[in-house]
Amino acid sequence: MINKILNALDTLIEVSGKVSSYLIILLIALVSISVFLRYLFSVGFVWLQDLYIWVHSLFILLGIGYTLKKDEHVRIDILYRGLSKKIKKNINVIGYLLFCIPFTYCLTSSGFEYFLRSYLLSENSKETGGLPNIYILKFFIFFLGLIFILEIFRFLITSLKKDGNN
Repeated sequence: MINKILNALDTLIEVSGKVSSYLIILLIALVSISVFLRYLFSVGFVWLQDLYIWVHSLFILLGIGYTLKKDEHVRIDILYRGLSKKIKKNINVIGYLLFCIPFTYCLTSSGFEYFLRSYLLSENSKETGGLPNIYILKFFIFFLGLIFILEIFRFLITSLKKDGNN
């Protein structure tokens, strides 16, 4: 049962990371088109600028959980890199419990309120000609919190499971 849950969480986070990696290609294309139109034809579209801001935001928001899963996030590891794997794992567990879970709770609850307010107001871009339904983008802040907490629980369960087997 636990293995099925862990596999489902792994799959969800892998899909999130894969979608994020495809979004960077889309982002490069959108920015290139915008620059091409602006400098060659002196044409600019607010909706296009909004779109690449949205894609950039989604790239980051969907990629954070994947980056955490792969343990590839940026850290200043002057002391950490020289420690044994067991001590690193213990530091990570303590860090997740003391810092990540409270942060994720705040992110998820605030993100939901932020999304809900935007949805109830049918919020659109503040720029004339910008993209409508900005609540879609704001939903992904809440979604990041969900992905983040799922990854934290996946890590903690996997860590405890490994301790139980040793």
